[in-house]
Amino acid sequence: MQKIGRVVLAVTLLVTMLMSAQAAAAAAAFTDTKTHWAKEEIAVAVNQGWINGYDAKTFKPNANMTRAEFLKSLVAAMKIKVTDTDTPFVDDTGWFRSYIAAGLKQSIIKVGEYKENTFAPNLPITREEIARMTIRALGKDAEGVKSGYLAVAKKLEIMKGYPDGTMGGNKNATRAESVVMIANTLTAKNGKPVAYPKTKEELNTLIQSLPSFKGTTTFGDGIVLINTKGSDDFSDNTLYLEYSTTLKITKITVVEATGDNLAILKDLLKNYYPNSYEKAYATFKKVNTSDGSGADSDIKTKYDNRIFEVFKGSSKRVTIWIGG
Repeated sequence: MQKIGRVVLAVTLLVTMLMSAQAAAAAAAFTDTKTHWAKEEIAVAVNQGWINGYDAKTFKPNANMTRAEFLKSLVAAMKIKVTDTDTPFVDDTGWFRSYIAAGLKQSIIKVGEYKENTFAPNLPITREEIARMTIRALGKDAEGVKSGYLAVAKKLEIMKGYPDGTMGGNKNATRAESVVMIANTLTAKNGKPVAYPKTKEELNTLIQSLPSFKGTTTFGDGIVLINTKGSDDFSDNTLYLEYSTTLKITKITVVEATGDNLAILKDLLKNYYPNSYEKAYATFKKVNTSDGSGADSDIKTKYDNRIFEVFKGSSKRVTIWIGG
C-alpha cells in the first residue's frame, strides 16, 4: 500500500549480519546428533557460534565436557569480550587463555577455588562447577552462596535434578548436557519470548532466542538494532525490529540483505507466520530484487490471517510491516 509506503519514508531510520549457511549446514551434518535428545539445542548452539563440533561430521554429544571447553562456550554464549592477558594460573597456556582471563574478570571463576593456582583446563567439568559458573555469569553469586549454587540453578531451570531428588553435583557433564545448561542460562538471562512482542525488551528477547542469531543488539528509541558482526561500529547495525504502538504494527527493516541478516529474518517470519513463513520470505525476496519503482516494490497480502506488507523505496532498504 502506497500510504504505508509513504509513512515508511517519513519515519526516521536510525540504522544505516547466527549463523551463516555454512555453519547451519555443518550443524545439520553431524552424524552423531541426528537422533540425539539434544539435537535441536546443539544445532542452535553451533549455528549461533558459541560451540563447535570436533570435525565436520561429529559433535561427540556424549563425551565429557572439559573445564576450558565449558568456560569458553559460556563466555561466548553470554557475549563477553575476551582479551589475551596474564592470569594467576600457571597452566593458562593454550587456546583457552583469553577465556580464563574473561572468566576471572567477570568473577565467573575465582582463583582461590582451584588447587595450587592451576585451572586444570582439560579436567572434565562437574555439574557443581557448571552451577557455580552459570549462576555467577547471571550476576547471582550472592544468592548462590546463600542458597547453594545447585539449588539456585534448579530454581532458575538451568539444570534439573535426578529422579531420586539429588542434583548430582559431583557427576561429570557431557557436551550435550552442557549445551542445554548454557541454553537454559541464556533463557534465564533474557527471558522467554512472547508470541507477539511489543516492547523493545520483548523484541530483544525474541531476537536473542532465534536459532540463527549471532552478534549483538542495542536499543534505539523503541527500536532493537541488530549487528551480526558484533562490532562497535554503528554502521554495522544493518537490521532492526520495532513495534509501533500508534499503528499497532511490527516493523522489520533490512538495511543490507546479507546472509546472516536473511537467516535472522527467516526465523523472525517463522515466529509471526508459523504456517506460511516460506511464502512470506519468498514475497520479501521478490520485493528485495525489485528496482524500487514498480508494482513489485510494494506488496501487501495476508498470511496466517495476519497482515504482511513489504516495501522498497529508492534505497536498497526493505521494510516489512506485520500487523493484525
